[in-house]
Amino acid sequence: MLNIIILSIIKIIDNILSTGKTILIQRNKAILAGISVIVSQVIFYKLIDAVADAESDLIMYIISIASGVGTYLAILIGNKFSKERLYVNILLSDDMDAMIELRNYLQEHKITNLTTDGYTKDFKKTLAITAYVETKEKSKLLDKYIDESNNKYKRIIQKV
Repeated sequence: MLNIIILSIIKIIDNILSTGKTILIQRNKAILAGISVIVSQVIFYKLIDAVADAESDLIMYIISIASGVGTYLAILIGNKFSKERLYVNILLSDDMDAMIELRNYLQEHKITNLTTDGYTKDFKKTLAITAYVETKEKSKLLDKYIDESNNKYKRIIQKV
């Protein structure tokens, strides 16, 4: 039983390294990605040997579950230590003055935005704003502005 627990922990570490490698490649960290591949491959082949020598398929299923757990943990770790994400906020309102105030607020707080002409359902001219929020702090500023506003906004958020 202790052997299965140890193999499971090793497989979790293997999957953290393997998934981490993908994240490192995406972030252009070639040396770290290469090192993680080397270590992961050694662990992988040792695990294959252990599973092949096992007298029961149970160890294969347990190691497979550990593999999923390792991937899950790698994503959690990656998100915890990753830089901020870009959130694209598409903001619409029928109130032209409210949109001008919002645009001024975004500019004042150095939140990158693209303001274009828009039209209401009744073809009354207004503005459409696409705000590119790059930090949690700026995202909170935008959330607070919208929450405290007396104006009604349509907001669509996309993670990039």
